[in-house]
Formats: sequence, C-alpha cells, structure tokens
Amino acid sequence: MFPAVLAPLDDDRRSLESVLHLLEETSEPEVRADLAGELIHFCARYEDALERGLYSTLRNRPGHSAQVTETERRQRRLRDAMQDVRKRTLHVKPINAHADDPEGFERSLEALIAAARAQLDYEDQELLPLVDELGADDRDHLLRNLEHAVAHASSHPDPPHNPVGRAAVNLKEKLDRAVDDTSTISHPGTERLHPEGGRGVGDN
Repeated sequence: MFPAVLAPLDDDRRSLESVLHLLEETSEPEVRADLAGELIHFCARYEDALERGLYSTLRNRPGHSAQVTETERRQRRLRDAMQDVRKRTLHVKPINAHADDPEGFERSLEALIAAARAQLDYEDQELLPLVDELGADDRDHLLRNLEHAVAHASSHPDPPHNPVGRAAVNLKEKLDRAVDDTSTISHPGTERLHPEGGRGVGDN
C-alpha cells in the first residue's frame, strides 16, 4: 500500500479501511453507531500521525507547500465531520445513538464516511507520490518522524498543537474510552471489527 518509509502508518490505515468497509456493508443502527466511534478513533489517529509526520516533512520541501496547504484545508473539513459525529456518540450507548434523531445521525455519519474516503484518496494521489522524490536523508528523517507521530498519535478529532493541551486531551480520550468500555455491555461493531477480541491497534 505504502512506500516502505510509511510503514509506521500501516496498522492504523488498515484499521481505518476495515471500519469504513464495515460501515459501508451494514445497515444495522446499533452496529453503525458502535463503528462510528471506532471510525473517529482510527481516522483521528491516522490523520494526526500524517499531519505531524508527513505534512511537516513535505512542507519544508521546495514546491510541495501548496499540496500540503490544500491537504490541510481538506483535513479541516474531515475534522469538522468527526467532531459532529463525536457529539452524537460520546458517552452514548450504541443502542441509543439513533434514538433522538435517527435521520440526523445517519446524515452526519454518511458525511463523515464520505469525508474520510475523500481525504484518503486525496492524500494517496497528491501527497504519497511526493515521498518517492525524497532523498535518502529526508526519507530517514521522515521515518523517524512517523514512528514518533504514530507512537504519540491522538484519537481526538482536533487535538491542540500546544504540548500541554495535547497531553491533557489525550489523557481525557483514554479516560473516555475506558468509561465507554465499562459502561457499555454491547459493542456489536467492535466485535465485528475485532472478532478475536480487544479494541485493536493503537488504542488510547
């Protein structure tokens, strides 16, 4: 899928693609609501790692700033879509997510799915080919950046850039995810995504 230097992104990208595929294959409301949380989790992690690893590397390369700026503009739309769905799912049991506004929930979720697909396609077509133009030193630098970015990726849809604020948000994400795990007995979407059990790669 990726050039070898982008290997640190593989696990989150595979998980993200799996969630998108399951959402596109199922119409069961509870399953879709459960998968919506997983979509935000993996999409946020993947985009955060890309932004802090790949974007930052390419921005300093001559002639690449325009692509990075456009990608960031598109990513802003994706982050807004994640925030919208997050408001509808945070601390809400999957079985109840459609209760108040089923049509509104589905519109928000479909908008997020479309935004995620569009962002992945754009990044694949416009950014990833630029990696092949990097020299050996730049590729080594990118690999180190990506390894660090993935290891510290945030699952919040719009994490602060300030290190202190970012740490606080990441801690809250871990606590929120733990609360959801203990308070919600049924996770039908997660069970389909991870039939072997557990929440998957890179969990906060």
